Amino acid sequence: MKNQLHAAIVFGLLLSLGQIANAAPALTKADPNTTAVPQYGLFELTLDLSGTYANPFDPDQIDAGADFTSPDGRVIHVNAFYYQAYTRALNDRGAEVLTESGAPAWKIRFAADKPGVWRYAVTAKDPSGETTLPVSTFRVAASDNPGFVRVSKRNPAAFAFDGEKPLFTVGEDMCWGGRDETFSYDKWMPKLHAAGGNWVRIWSWPHHYGLEWADTGQFHGKGFRGLGAYNLANAWRLDTIFDTARANGIYCLLALGYQGEFGVREDYFKGNALWAINPYNKANGGPCEKPEDFWTDPLAQKYYERRLRYIGARYGWRTEIQSWELWNEVDAPAPWVRTMAQALKGAGPFAGHPADPFGRLVTTTYGNDEVWKIPEIDWSQTHIYGSGDVPDLTPAIAADAWAHQKYGKPHQTSEFGIDWHKADAPYDKDGKAVDFHNGLWSSAMSGNAGTAMLWWWDSYVDPQNLYGQFTAISRFAAKIPWTSGPWTPIKTDPATIAVKTETFTDLTLPAQSPWGKAPATEYQIDPARPDSKKTYPGFLFSPGKPDLRSPLRFIADYPVAGKFVVHVYQVSQSSQLRLLVDGKEAATFALDANPPKDPAVTPEYKTTEFNSVYSIYQAIFDRDYAIDVPAGKHVIDLEVVKGDWLSVSYYKLTNYRGSHYANIRVLGIARNRTALLWVQNTNSNWKNVYDGTPIPAIHNARTAIHDLPSGNYSIEFVDTLTGATTGKAAAHATEEDGLPLAIPDLATDIAVRIKGI
Repeated sequence: MKNQLHAAIVFGLLLSLGQIANAAPALTKADPNTTAVPQYGLFELTLDLSGTYANPFDPDQIDAGADFTSPDGRVIHVNAFYYQAYTRALNDRGAEVLTESGAPAWKIRFAADKPGVWRYAVTAKDPSGETTLPVSTFRVAASDNPGFVRVSKRNPAAFAFDGEKPLFTVGEDMCWGGRDETFSYDKWMPKLHAAGGNWVRIWSWPHHYGLEWADTGQFHGKGFRGLGAYNLANAWRLDTIFDTARANGIYCLLALGYQGEFGVREDYFKGNALWAINPYNKANGGPCEKPEDFWTDPLAQKYYERRLRYIGARYGWRTEIQSWELWNEVDAPAPWVRTMAQALKGAGPFAGHPADPFGRLVTTTYGNDEVWKIPEIDWSQTHIYGSGDVPDLTPAIAADAWAHQKYGKPHQTSEFGIDWHKADAPYDKDGKAVDFHNGLWSSAMSGNAGTAMLWWWDSYVDPQNLYGQFTAISRFAAKIPWTSGPWTPIKTDPATIAVKTETFTDLTLPAQSPWGKAPATEYQIDPARPDSKKTYPGFLFSPGKPDLRSPLRFIADYPVAGKFVVHVYQVSQSSQLRLLVDGKEAATFALDANPPKDPAVTPEYKTTEFNSVYSIYQAIFDRDYAIDVPAGKHVIDLEVVKGDWLSVSYYKLTNYRGSHYANIRVLGIARNRTALLWVQNTNSNWKNVYDGTPIPAIHNARTAIHDLPSGNYSIEFVDTLTGATTGKAAAHATEEDGLPLAIPDLATDIAVRIKGI
């Protein structure tokens, strides 16, 4: 590739010095695939454009495109792109093999959004001059394709098509194929479609479907061409996957890069230290000395903008691509994120010259407050995982949805799973899919723009054929006018049951915030409403990590004497955990991940492992550390005062919650005289199923829904596995007491649809 770049530079210099005699580009014709196309269908031009260019992907060497004029006079410029066709087959080991088909060519792809006669003029230019073909036309017929996905104008938390038809996304991650690559999607996508799913997430990264990378190391011979040039085989694979998605009514979130591209040392998932072979690395002919230079180096930005230009030209016409995701799990600086989002949209310094002329949505991960406030970032997303230690991810998904509502944009949980280390399958050998199920429904009923997306598509969902989990939520969502206007979280009374004698039970608060500083420092623990809109901290850090450290305070009112318990899951190196009650030290626990020097000493941890990346031991403790707390109101402080860090599975307050409170979680949203609820028996979680713990049904529970207008309402109960109606009722709402709701016997969960009558 260095030789190609060198040739391109020499070519440009010779042109500027007049040492190459060349007329304007030899553009003689543009052959259309058709002269009549359905609305939003593919209108494709294949250019008869001859000439020799050192890098056909460099618009400074050859820049072709077309101006399309709509029946109402709008002009849309679409760039041409360099293309190679392939055929695909499976070899005797079941691996996909691509074979070039025909010669490379320049193509222009366009999707017309309006019926009628469209005009277009094709132009090509290079340093020698410019050639424009005569104006031609094609006819567009109306179709039932709803068009491109936007943010709803009436409900800024929802996705909608051009005409405000809602798109409530129901799906999963489907980021790469197996050994058979694109053939995997031929199997997976029809199953998802048949179950009612309509959304997947796909990665374009060096290991699969990446466009720009160095032809070196493990990627040598994989079709990569180095910086500023693109892998045409992988580009064709993406086309093939998108064709399959289109045929199955599935919309795609395309991630354009991932965190390993900047990795300088290996992490848990070996193979992510790719900076050494990154084409942007100066060692490989790129402009950047170190990974962080990528975000500020002008030449690096120019090359990345050029890649976006190619992506927009080749795939921009595809209505099945729901959004571009700039990065997967990369903390890209906000200024860089905005610049590239503007490059895609033709805003800011790129005004009038969008890489994606069709104005598709843009997002990224990771994001933060500064990123989510960028006008050109259309929606926010989060990844939520346990470590095999969180019994139920539902509270974290709900709290995350509520926390992001302040941005006034759609929000999604675009990855979740029981354990970030490994698939859900080991925790669910019988395919009960409890956590998967709860994640779908809790996301939908917390105000997200769709269901949470389970990560383990190829090692769990497909092998155990769990696609049926999408069916009921899809049927339920199809009846909801998501774009009729804004929906807001409901307010409910705590679900209660009648008891003869009040006793007190334990209250467990799952710790589910991801790695990073605690989302809050103080928590008021209400036994009636244990689910906090602030996620409980999952990691505690020592003074050695001042940017992450945040001592915590719990304010609790114990009806009788009890305990405050911290369930420590993992300890890095060593940590001293100190707890205080009302300012006085109650206990300090010294937790050491290092193997005892005396082999006769039994360590507290269950297992420990040497982390070669950081040259330290990290141990799994998975045990409770408790202090006594007297009856009454108390302030409980806890912090790691020495060592490294520890992770927490949950905090537990024993003898804290009155037995008249039912173990029921109610999540829901409302608009005007309509409310949607998901009602969960909180004991119905993957951990209880995995442990074989009985989950008794809850009988005769009641709650009340507030903030609905006074009047009469119909209530419909829906089975969350089939989508079938299981019962109906009626109730009257008052301003003072709300709408009373008698909850049917609840073994697992149920959905509820409430409408004014």
